[in-house]
Amino acid sequence: MEMEWQFILDFVFLSLILAGASLLKRLIKPINNFLIPNAVIAGFIGLVLGPSVLRIIPFSYDRLGMLVYHLMAIGFISIALKKRTSMTSKSSVNTGFFIAASYVIQGIVGFGLTFILIATFFKDIFPPFGFLLPLGFAQGPGQAYSMGTQWEALGFTNGGMIGLTIAAFGFIWAAFGGIILLNIMVRKKKQVGIPFERPKIRKRVEVTVKDFEFSDIDGFTIQLFAIGVVYLVTYLFLRVFTGFIGQFGTFGETFAQVLWGFHFVVGVLFAFLLRGIYNKIRKPEKYEIEYLNDFLLQRIGGGAFDYMVAASIAAISVQIIGEYLIPILILTTVGGFLTAGYSIWISKRIYSKAVLEHIVGMFGTHTGTLSTGIALLREVDPGFESGTAEDLVVGSGLALFLGIPLLMIINLPVLGYTLEQPIYYVLAFLALGIYLGILYVFWFRKARIRRTDRAK
Repeated sequence: MEMEWQFILDFVFLSLILAGASLLKRLIKPINNFLIPNAVIAGFIGLVLGPSVLRIIPFSYDRLGMLVYHLMAIGFISIALKKRTSMTSKSSVNTGFFIAASYVIQGIVGFGLTFILIATFFKDIFPPFGFLLPLGFAQGPGQAYSMGTQWEALGFTNGGMIGLTIAAFGFIWAAFGGIILLNIMVRKKKQVGIPFERPKIRKRVEVTVKDFEFSDIDGFTIQLFAIGVVYLVTYLFLRVFTGFIGQFGTFGETFAQVLWGFHFVVGVLFAFLLRGIYNKIRKPEKYEIEYLNDFLLQRIGGGAFDYMVAASIAAISVQIIGEYLIPILILTTVGGFLTAGYSIWISKRIYSKAVLEHIVGMFGTHTGTLSTGIALLREVDPGFESGTAEDLVVGSGLALFLGIPLLMIINLPVLGYTLEQPIYYVLAFLALGIYLGILYVFWFRKARIRRTDRAK
């Protein structure tokens, strides 16, 4: 009987540490100054109180890992079901390409660093280990855990846990490194090319959100129904398709295993499909009720991501990652400085306005999640008047599609490892180089030209 309560208790404990994190930020002002999202603080509270340290909260790493895996998909599906807007500025498009380029840059450096480690003191490292840098830093703990877990079946011991750890180090870089970067950029504002004056926070205006009402069913239930339908279709598709390709030898089995790590991407595609069908069926002039409500979908997605981030950090086992601790420290340290460097360099070349805001926002997003990027941005743009917040949100949606090729490329080393054919490692490097070259020719070169022309 007690076992039936375990997942409920995990949810209750995560709720308590999220509430505790919110209380700490209100009571201890220095914590507030570091702009650490509540979910990140909650995760570290759970890590300290959990089985790895004080053993007060009886978290299970496997259960928390499964929560991370599914909450990530639920969060992405919720956001994907929202109404799409056609108002996309060039700055938002630049941001989307920038985020995709970040995946590639971190992938090249992380993968290259792995072979340096293999050639020196860590000969037994799983070859795709370095690809957890873009997964954990630029894409977040959910993706890092999902892919790392799928790689466990292919020979990467504790891959999911290592992915979560790298993502946790990314949050540390986003919080503490972001504040340092922010202050350096403010002091050297002339190098950024814009005057900076710390903005004042406007007086909060209370806004009443009127939601639709049903006499027979709650609006929140409608959103959960839509998300549930998409997730069910995602599961059925993956089960049938991976069962089919799994018949084609080692390659098919490996690809099938990897595809389960892409469940969130498949879910997003089906969510877009459902939204498209819904838009075709529901005509505003014919139906007054808006069944898919953006406000409620955003709340569901935001809640899912908060619990996912908290669970992902709390799920880290200090004992399990001991073997990979030094490689993780090397990878994340290089990744942190690298991300700060190219965030400054690229932002100064593709944005003609709000350069400082884009630098700190992009650094926070590339080391943590969109929420950490927004948290850093709030320090220099409390009212979100610069347009950077919109660029980050819209650009992240575009980057989801632009990043799909990378998610395919990172599995070439997995095939090389399982098939014992090192040529796949070379192909992975070549594919990343070609992808980066395409981004340069069709995006960065033109974006830089447009900015230069405007400056003249």
